[in-house]
Amino acid sequence: MKFFGLFTCFFFLSLFAHAQHTLVLKNGDKINGVIIELVDDVVTISVNRQLKKYPLMQVSSMFFNEYVAYDGTLDTNTPERTVKSGDFIVKYVIKDREMITPPRVSLGKDEHGTVVVDIKVNSNGNVISAKPGAVGSTTTSEYLYTKAQFAAQGAKFNPDTKGPVETHGTITIVY
Repeated sequence: MKFFGLFTCFFFLSLFAHAQHTLVLKNGDKINGVIIELVDDVVTISVNRQLKKYPLMQVSSMFFNEYVAYDGTLDTNTPERTVKSGDFIVKYVIKDREMITPPRVSLGKDEHGTVVVDIKVNSNGNVISAKPGAVGSTTTSEYLYTKAQFAAQGAKFNPDTKGPVETHGTITIVY
């Protein structure tokens, strides 16, 4: 009986001793295993002791030890925050990030409206993608879309090297 109890204890400890990783591909597939290496932009992961290779271009995120349950998608429960940029109100929604440099908003002609910009922020806090015209926009003005896109690209968020590779969010500019 002691042997069985000791064996069971070591068995469960061995499960926790092996690092489990998750590779999330851009097509949405999640591969669970142990990441072996990243060489020449190719990720090698062991899945059931079989090595599989994936080009880095196909990878969206890599999670180590599964302590990060958040995959970077926009969470609808994230509170909206507000900052001022000159005379303009800028609102943003992004999980676990704080805007440290607001976008520089300007307006060269007399147009009004609200532009919601879908953004992606990398782990360094830089906006790497900005697409204006998201749900909540009250205008279709190409001029305001262009101004909002370039303003949003200039925003900076706090770095988060332990979070997802990309974090999705929105920046709303009221013109």
